Amino acid sequence: MTAVVSRLTDGNGLVLSGAVDSANAGQCEAEGLALIADLAAGPCICDLSGLTTGNSVTAAVLMSWRRAAAKRQQTLTLRAIPTRLHAILQASNLLPVFTPT
Repeated sequence: MTAVVSRLTDGNGLVLSGAVDSANAGQCEAEGLALIADLAAGPCICDLSGLTTGNSVTAAVLMSWRRAAAKRQQTLTLRAIPTRLHAILQASNLLPVFTPT
């Protein structure tokens, strides 16, 4: 499975697309951390509209990114959360952490 992390073209943030799994989670995490470190100050958006799956591994990557943003005194807001990932974040009481739009 393939996942792609890229810079958001319509705002300050990043895009996560494809499928995050245990084989590519480390690479996704590292690429996202590098992008977050290079973002402008202010709120950060993570667009998930291109995700083909959402699972607990995806949630773990997003939590790592959220911690990195918080260290920079930024919020990480999720946009277009897939239904399954939304349910996982809600069940684990993590949804409010991401202040989703």
